[in-house]
Amino acid sequence: MVYWFFASFVSASLQVLLEKLADLGISVYKSIGEFDDKLKKLERTLKRVQFLIHEAEEKQLLSDMEWKGLLQDLEQVAYDADDLVDEIAIKILKLEGGKLKKNQDQVYWGVGELSQRRTRHDTVKYKLQTTSFVDESRVFGREADKSNVEQILLSSSPSEESSRKGNDVVSVVPIVGMAGVGKTTLAQLLYNHDYVYHQRTKKIFNLFPFSPKQQAHFNLKMWISVTEDFDVMKLTRSMIEAAANGESAEALLSLDSLQVKLKSLLQNKKFLLVLDDLRIEKQNDWELLLQPLRHGLKGSKIIVTTRSLEVSKLVSARKPYHLQCLLDGDCWSLLKEEALGNTDLNTVPELNEIGIKIAMKCKGLPLAAKTLGALLRSVGVDENEWNKILQSKIWDFIVPDLRSGYHPLPSHLRQCFAYCSLFPQNYDFERDKIVQMWMGEGFIIPEGERKMIQDAGSDYFDHLWRNSFFQVIGGKYYMHDAVREFAQTVSGKKFLRMEKINDPGIDEATRHLSLVCEFTRTTTFKVSYGCKGLRTFLLLAKYKSPIREVPNDLFLKLERLRLLDLSGTHIEELAGDIGNDKLTSMPFGIGKLTGLQTVREFIVGPERGQLMELKDMNSIRGSLCIKQLEKVNNIEEAVEAKLADKEYLDILELQWTSTTDGKSEHVLQELKPCGSLKELTLRRYGGRMFPTWVSDPSFSKLTSISLYDCEKCGLLPPLGKLPKLKFLKIVGMLELTVIGETFLGCEAGFQSLETLEICEMPKLERWVGLCNKDMESLCKLIIIECPQMVMLPSLHYLRSLKKLEIESCTKLPFMPDEGLSSSIETLIITECPLLEDRCRRDGGQDWEKIKHIPYREIGDI
Repeated sequence: MVYWFFASFVSASLQVLLEKLADLGISVYKSIGEFDDKLKKLERTLKRVQFLIHEAEEKQLLSDMEWKGLLQDLEQVAYDADDLVDEIAIKILKLEGGKLKKNQDQVYWGVGELSQRRTRHDTVKYKLQTTSFVDESRVFGREADKSNVEQILLSSSPSEESSRKGNDVVSVVPIVGMAGVGKTTLAQLLYNHDYVYHQRTKKIFNLFPFSPKQQAHFNLKMWISVTEDFDVMKLTRSMIEAAANGESAEALLSLDSLQVKLKSLLQNKKFLLVLDDLRIEKQNDWELLLQPLRHGLKGSKIIVTTRSLEVSKLVSARKPYHLQCLLDGDCWSLLKEEALGNTDLNTVPELNEIGIKIAMKCKGLPLAAKTLGALLRSVGVDENEWNKILQSKIWDFIVPDLRSGYHPLPSHLRQCFAYCSLFPQNYDFERDKIVQMWMGEGFIIPEGERKMIQDAGSDYFDHLWRNSFFQVIGGKYYMHDAVREFAQTVSGKKFLRMEKINDPGIDEATRHLSLVCEFTRTTTFKVSYGCKGLRTFLLLAKYKSPIREVPNDLFLKLERLRLLDLSGTHIEELAGDIGNDKLTSMPFGIGKLTGLQTVREFIVGPERGQLMELKDMNSIRGSLCIKQLEKVNNIEEAVEAKLADKEYLDILELQWTSTTDGKSEHVLQELKPCGSLKELTLRRYGGRMFPTWVSDPSFSKLTSISLYDCEKCGLLPPLGKLPKLKFLKIVGMLELTVIGETFLGCEAGFQSLETLEICEMPKLERWVGLCNKDMESLCKLIIIECPQMVMLPSLHYLRSLKKLEIESCTKLPFMPDEGLSSSIETLIITECPLLEDRCRRDGGQDWEKIKHIPYREIGDI
């Protein structure tokens, strides 16, 4: 364990605990004065501990092994005190003060020890300066990246950021990526490139030495390694020294004199400035630094390397260049160069396969390849030693180099980051799910009454992502193996990811446990019983385990448990002594939980007025499904549910058990949701018409509508008026006979619609009224089980259509006379005998209308 990390985590634990103590103190102040004094004393003591640890962190005093016991004791005290706070909140009147005093005594002892030891250590600086020098022959896989950024640097057109700020002289090119991915190396390559400008042709060349008609594109280059927090004076002084070939600027004592000097050095020069590993929080500081830089010639450029998207946005409106990991082949080339140097691999062929496997474990991270390459070089060409390194936990060698990104994180984010160590390799981090887990653990600190706790949690997640702790691949969030193992390092024994059932790492100190073992059984739960203070238990097996029930004594054994995730099992519901039978209605009084944010299902029961419980539950967010709406007794109950006040609701589903309810039209009319809704689903609605709000264009964020089994409706609402609707699925409207112009709602209807599915319409005969400019964005059209359909609209107007599927439309006689759009790439026609015959290659009358389509599936052909 690196105790610097451990201290940071203990400090984070204390911060979250202090926030809980502050909230608890408010609730007990009037009821138990004596106990309130003890809480305040504990709070003051914990603040002192936190201050001392923070001071030690800042001065880098925590490298000595003797800190181990002290820090572990302090961490245990923090957890014990947190447990105690939970007990107070649950049974405040029955609490005995002795346990609190015991914990306080332990904290007081720890404070004394920490105070005595903090003066014994010297300051240790851990961040080294970078330089502009690079050996390009030892850089692999960055040719495309270098070329891409070069084009940006040589661009003469004003950047977005220059235009925004009214500055057409200097523009900023941010390079963003996770720690160790090679941002500095890419900047070094760009800095050392010979950019040459030909005066007559006005073109850029890469020639050296210069001919008389050529000149350097940049007259001046400056490399600044930002080793500390943003300091305008220090950075300006460094730029002066770089621009003046090392001339000292120590005699200039004020910022004004420094900026005047830098301005004079930059005038009439086009410069290239690199700010490596920039960290900055305030826009004003950046603007102040830029003042003298704006006096260079037009076309000057600043390269900023950073792992933070927040920094990138602060310094430039330009889209940052995201540097990705290397390919495995390039990673092996780099590792081989570092490990073997000039040694011919043919002389040691047995190392080739081992080396390739080690390179693959680096997951494309150049820092890992360099570090492991240096380690391999130190052991020579010994096959056994290379195998030992292959079998080792390679990230243990890399983790210390990642700490500079962790150090600036606020305390509350450090616990959230450590929590991510519980999840397995290549885990898809769903933002809402992770945030809810953090909420359940009590990691999220509310930011005043105006900001909801889930919004604060989403900000936490985004902060980690913007600082490259998460990577976005294909729209999903992942964590690089190096970052995940780093999270495990900072969390110590308290967070444990078990990959084997008999993992020796589990002990009674474990507070958060995940099982990612390949094979698990019901007896697997027993591994957790020794962890008396366990708060988190996640079953995240790669393949769902055969577990189908939870042991009855689980919650008796794990009384501190806050979060249980059984998604890696086949368990569908808790029953017996653990849970309840299947829920048939909501509990009486649930409406008093006005701060409740997650209610996946609201089941209306027979009790009068139950739907009205939703009236003040305006914190509900995400998705909500209201079931058994036929049990609503009268229209007033629907009115009082006040769905329009649920502004945080994104997805709404309204369900009836059957379509025989005579009140459904009036009930649905009063269940109009908030205009911020994004997805709407109606199931088994029994009305003959839809309310007007369903197609109200004021629903400007509504992107998806699904209508299932609305059997009595014979007319579709004018959904084409919805400006952002992208997905529409209509299933089981048994009385619908015609889809006409009213469906479009307006001229040029369905402007955003991308997918339309029409299914199970036994009486639907015709679809007419489609005109030019309607459904201009439609990509996929599916028509299934419409046995009476005899007419399709003019489909050639659908100029964006990629896929057309028609199934079980037995009476559909032919394709529209105008043919199909030339954009269609896939056509599937099945169980449509008349249409299949018309579309035959050998003599089919509609063959000419479809022969341009690349992929055709007609019947069995």
